[in-house]
Order: sequence, then structure tokens, then C-alpha cells
Amino acid sequence: MRHDAIGRAAPVVSTFAAAIRAAAMLTVTQSGMAIPIPGLLASGRFPRRQFAKGSFIKQPDDKTDHIYLIETGKVVTFFLGPQGHDVSFLELGAGDFVGDLSAFGSDEPATYFQAVEDTVALVLNRGQFLEALRNQPEFAELVAKTLCSRLRLMKQLYIESKLLPMKTRLYADLIRHGVRDERGQLRISPMPTHAEVARRIASQRETVTRHLSQLAKQRVIDSSRGFIVITDEAYLRAEISKALGGIEWQ
Repeated sequence: MRHDAIGRAAPVVSTFAAAIRAAAMLTVTQSGMAIPIPGLLASGRFPRRQFAKGSFIKQPDDKTDHIYLIETGKVVTFFLGPQGHDVSFLELGAGDFVGDLSAFGSDEPATYFQAVEDTVALVLNRGQFLEALRNQPEFAELVAKTLCSRLRLMKQLYIESKLLPMKTRLYADLIRHGVRDERGQLRISPMPTHAEVARRIASQRETVTRHLSQLAKQRVIDSSRGFIVITDEAYLRAEISKALGGIEWQ
């Protein structure tokens, strides 16, 4: 039974578990932090799948027990609202899992996982995922860190959705997606479309375009070189803090 398989420890360590325990450790980068991956996972034992930008990795009607470990690329998660509009709530990148919640004996909510850039992922079935979780401490640590990171971000997004007006949700989204460059400034590259940003913050493309144009006029951001550079991060953070009533953000 599925639930029994989760709670029951295997009396004998399988060949798979022994091999994974002895394998060298590789790393992927997740949110700027190197995370160990059991070398066996990247050694060819598990198939790699490539997903072109715009294709779906998993959908609500997908009844397979596949779990995907993202090696490269970016995946957006969303569900459909009552009017048929998709509501985006989380982006996944290297080191994140797709379908991991279903491995614990219950189906995930009606969630769509769509590649927003070309993505490569390792494919495990539920049994392989649970066996690695039980017998490989580094793999278990990876899963725990991933789930904690996801929970922390979901909590932050929930607070923003409840307390921040659209304009400052946009400011928070810009900071969240920025990566420090050699000058210490936050850079967003490649530049997202205004529709993609609107999707993330539950707004409209025209509204996002208007506010980004205003930020450019104020010289808070610079998007003249094919990517976005936040030139006045302090202004964005001050506006977010003000909207939160002085509560420190991030």
C-alpha cells in the first residue's frame, strides 16, 4: 500500500540505496546556494527529459508517479481561477522538485507546472524518490531545504498579497527576481515580458507597463540594455516598508 511504503523502513538496504550512498556528490545552484545532489542521480541511471519553453511538465490530469528534479531551467506553477485565468504562485529552478508532494501519499492540488524557459530535469518514480529519501541523508537534506524554502516563499507571497497594493507588489517582485551583478546592483536578465510579471503579481499587463515606465522615468530602474537593472533599490525597499506599516521586508 502507498501509505505503508512511506512509513515502513526497508529491512535490507537495496543496491540502489547502497550505490547512492557511495556516489560522489554534485551540486546545483538554488537561490545562490550550492546544494548537494547524490552523484548517482546525475550519472545516467535516471533518464533526463528536456522540456521546451512553454511546454508542461505536469498537469492535474497527469496520473503518473513521476517526480522531476530540475537541473537547469525555470518552471512556473499556477492554477486556474474561477474565470479561467491562470493564477501564478511560485517559480521553480535548479534543485527544485516537481511532483514531490504526491510522493507522500496524496495528490497535489490542481496545479500546472509549465517551463518558462528551456528546462532539463531528472525523472524518478515514487519508489526511487522515497528510497533515496530514507537511505541517503544528503538527499533527504536537499528535499527538506527545498520544502522549507518553498514554504518560506509562500508565506512571504501570502503576506504581500494581503498587505501590499499592486504597485508595491511589483516592487517586491522586481527585487525578488534580481541577481547581484559585479557592481552590486540587482539585475533581471533575461528581461521578463510585462505579461509574465503581471501573471506573477495577479495584475494586468497594461498596469505593469505603466508602473515600469514610471520607475524608468524616475531612474529607479534602467531597462535600456535588454535587461532590467535596479538603480535605486533603496527607494523600492522604502516604499515596500512604508506599505507594510514599517514591518521589515525580507
